[in-house]
Amino acid sequence: MKLSKKLLAVAVLAAAASGAAEARIQAIGDATADGSEFLFNLVNYTAQNSYTLDLGITVEQFLANPSQPLSFSLSDNNFQSFAAAYTAGNNVAWGVSGGHGLLNDPSDTAKYGFYTTSVVPAPSNIDTNAGDISNTMSKWNVMVGSVQTQDANANNLSTFKTVGQNGYTAVYGNDFQTALPFTAQGQLGTALAFVHEKVNDDDFDTGELVTFPGTWNFSFSGNVGSLTYTAAPAAVPLPAAVWMFGAGLMGVLRATRRKSLAV
Repeated sequence: MKLSKKLLAVAVLAAAASGAAEARIQAIGDATADGSEFLFNLVNYTAQNSYTLDLGITVEQFLANPSQPLSFSLSDNNFQSFAAAYTAGNNVAWGVSGGHGLLNDPSDTAKYGFYTTSVVPAPSNIDTNAGDISNTMSKWNVMVGSVQTQDANANNLSTFKTVGQNGYTAVYGNDFQTALPFTAQGQLGTALAFVHEKVNDDDFDTGELVTFPGTWNFSFSGNVGSLTYTAAPAAVPLPAAVWMFGAGLMGVLRATRRKSLAV
């Protein structure tokens, strides 16, 4: 039985707080029907260390309701190691990413592709075709392989790595070693858009971009971090009475103007 995203997010929070282990993150290369789980990546380029967190939410689970808010509290030992090495003013970048590797028939195009945060809400430059998207996803797969043990049934929820260690994610930069033609990771205090690089339904190849309604935010105070995904509130329609009042008011104004002109 699959957990709902809400229950799954609660489970992730509990695991993060306890430092417990969970099922491994799925690589895009696994080509599973539900896609990879999303990965949070945090890099301190000044202190030369990095932190990653398996968010435990797959592409399929996210797509079931891309407007649903998500919230994660980061307080495990690995995050505390990252926070302890941080000094105000350090060059820190962060982002969330994942992907879906199945592209066997037209029905796959809605899910296939790379999912990532973006500094620009709607990047003008994107991967132009399925081959380029696959190349970006391959960089993500390599990064995941260095922070998660792919052949294990369970492994740690998070990692803390320093320069020179296998799994130090700064080497992938903020654009997956230039494989991604826009900047995916942003600085602290920056709200990041969330986008999907996909292929269109006509030629099964040309790259397209889908922008989701929510934004990711990350902050931390002391040894606790907060990662959230929040969709913009929908526009609230004005009640019919307001429109009726407006129409009535315009009628009164027109009548008053005609009377003034007649005088």
